[in-house]
Amino acid sequence: MTKTEIAKTIIDICQKDASFCYDIKGGDPQSFLSKISDDMPESDFLFSVDQYLAAFKVWGHLYFYKKWLRPYIGFHVRRYGNSLFITHAEKELPFSKGDEIIAIDGLAIEKVAEKFPVFFDCDPPDRQGERWENIISNAKVVTVRTERTFDYSVRTDIEREIGEPSCVYKLINKDCYYIKLTNFFDEQDISSIIDYASKDITCTKNLIIDLRNNCGGSDTEFLPLLKFLLTKDDEMCGKPIFIGEDEILYTERNADGRIKIYKEYLKSTASDEIRSYFIEQIEEQTKNKRKGFLPAKSDEFLFPTSGTRYPENVVVLTDYYCASSAESFVEIASRLQKVTVIGRPTMGVNDYANLTYFDFGEYVLHYPTSRSKAIDCGKGTRGKGLKPDIYVPWTPNHIFEDIDLSVALNWLDKLN
Repeated sequence: MTKTEIAKTIIDICQKDASFCYDIKGGDPQSFLSKISDDMPESDFLFSVDQYLAAFKVWGHLYFYKKWLRPYIGFHVRRYGNSLFITHAEKELPFSKGDEIIAIDGLAIEKVAEKFPVFFDCDPPDRQGERWENIISNAKVVTVRTERTFDYSVRTDIEREIGEPSCVYKLINKDCYYIKLTNFFDEQDISSIIDYASKDITCTKNLIIDLRNNCGGSDTEFLPLLKFLLTKDDEMCGKPIFIGEDEILYTERNADGRIKIYKEYLKSTASDEIRSYFIEQIEEQTKNKRKGFLPAKSDEFLFPTSGTRYPENVVVLTDYYCASSAESFVEIASRLQKVTVIGRPTMGVNDYANLTYFDFGEYVLHYPTSRSKAIDCGKGTRGKGLKPDIYVPWTPNHIFEDIDLSVALNWLDKLN
């Protein structure tokens, strides 16, 4: 497909297949198409698509990329005041975490935000990090303030060092066990954690589950964790997982895409209960293809999920980068009496969820196929996220200190 044909298909999907199609107008299709030509530079094409999709404000659940081309600038930023503070930087770069970016292509940060309002006009500054990184990847120079101030020519070919492990689990002190999960993709990883740590967790008074920077995955992957959040007399098998109601948009594109995804999940799961769930989902997509919006069947707990005496208290740590299935976990956890949520509001992506994708060959568009009915009564989370019980505002001090964890440990000390 040519770039023009791809752009037209993206517009068509956003208007007919994406589950926000009746709720959100988004950008002007004609203005978008006027910027597209088949011979335009690759970076300009990708940035134009990003700007069109950004107008829908469906952050995290609507994105487009080119296969085999995932530019990486080598650092992450978070805005505070009129600076972008570097929260992580690869070793080969001439700056490090804690340093500031004060201008992009000669424009002050607040002026850049005014130049690209489609990325920044609805969220608080500390919820915009990855959008700034997108802007920077399409810039020539950023002005960095360290012990000195200098201009750095932006590169997008930085080699990515090995990131943090997807799972961390340890006893922090004799009364508190800590689990950090950066995704809910791998059933075997989570199952092995639970098998390994279960004895320690169920003998320890407090548990901290850290979901900051958890990008999500599949809701089925976190179900085994829930037993630690329930009181001993709770029994959840056969009960609804979520309180809210969803509806699913069954179009031909959506059904075909979701069936592909479920078949991939089937290849990787070892649980009979979860395999049965995915087979049922494939049957639902096949049966309802082309029927438009239909109420989603309420998901129920798939296997016996009863609580444990210990831990007595559970803290869930959240942040803006807690998204998708991680938010689903927070939604459930926040209703349980053992649990206190600490940190900052989550990303707020689950108003429109259950992603599928359209494969253009060279490019891929991911978009949502389900819609939360909470939107209709003004209780959606888009742009707001799920609020914690104890709010800890982000500051640059978070770059060097785990302030959220300190707040959590102090809170647990008060409860004991």
